[in-house]
Amino acid sequence: MGRGGLAVWLVAAACSTVGAGPVIVTPLEIEAGGISGLATSPNGQTVFGIDESRRSVVAIEPFVGGRRRDVVAPAAEGRPQPVSLTALPGDIIAVVCRSGDDWSLQTYRARPGEPADPAQPLQEVPLGRGDGPETVAMAASRIRSWFAVTGLPPPHPPVMRMAFAGPGVRRRPDEPRAGGAASRPVAVAVGPADELVTIEAVVHEGTASLVSAGHGGRELLRLDTGLADVRGVAFARDGSSLWVITGAVAGPVPQPAGLWRLDAVFRDDRQAVRPTCVAPLDDPQALAAVSDRSLVVVHGPPPRTISRIEVTADNAVDPQKDLREEGEQ
Repeated sequence: MGRGGLAVWLVAAACSTVGAGPVIVTPLEIEAGGISGLATSPNGQTVFGIDESRRSVVAIEPFVGGRRRDVVAPAAEGRPQPVSLTALPGDIIAVVCRSGDDWSLQTYRARPGEPADPAQPLQEVPLGRGDGPETVAMAASRIRSWFAVTGLPPPHPPVMRMAFAGPGVRRRPDEPRAGGAASRPVAVAVGPADELVTIEAVVHEGTASLVSAGHGGRELLRLDTGLADVRGVAFARDGSSLWVITGAVAGPVPQPAGLWRLDAVFRDDRQAVRPTCVAPLDDPQALAAVSDRSLVVVHGPPPRTISRIEVTADNAVDPQKDLREEGEQ
């Protein structure tokens, strides 16, 4: 296809689409409280989250009864509050924190015993000041050399990449901005070719765009998702499917809140994506992929619920049939 990045996923998805049949939603029997901002460990066995109500970082074991524990103890008043996070190799957790208008990136080592002291990070990187609307999201590279921070308020750039080696983190040069000031990232993931994929909301317009960028920040592909109020995005662990969560949107064609799959299709001989709601969920807040067919979602009003969602093999369909039908419309 000659476009790289997301185009690679579009070809792969056309060969491995999962159907829209019933999924298995299993609420985990743990205290969800104010948990938001999920991230998956490199091996997929642990999910980390921000507990807003306690100003802490927690670890959740989604496959063994949903146990949870603190990996960074609650931050005392006056300390920066955790806002978003991602998991790096070597049991390192990178956390974007806010103290008033001051933003910083802090790293901690997640240990099975005593939680880390929030006042004693491995490293603290000042990110500067900024005040205004923000939807901070983070995602780590599959080749384990960089991670991205998106959605910080102005004057921060919409996309900020950080390079890391072990516990050491440094900021990379700002990326060029192709989308313009009218759009802003609201969710971020890393694709199977290690491309950066953001969901961008367009000011004063209804639906969000799916944007793929290469390692230097150059935009490779931009597609309309057909969805509004997107709150999270995640690739399956094997990169074969792409998932988003959205809020409910009223209108002539109402959009239900829940988990959606974005499928590869061709429309008027051009690449496109087609959204399919596979699991209606009340007010979803955060999303993480923990295996090729399993996701974890925080949803519902406080006290929130954390559920593991299984996409079963029984839902497999003929993707070529889907593509033929799409082309005939």
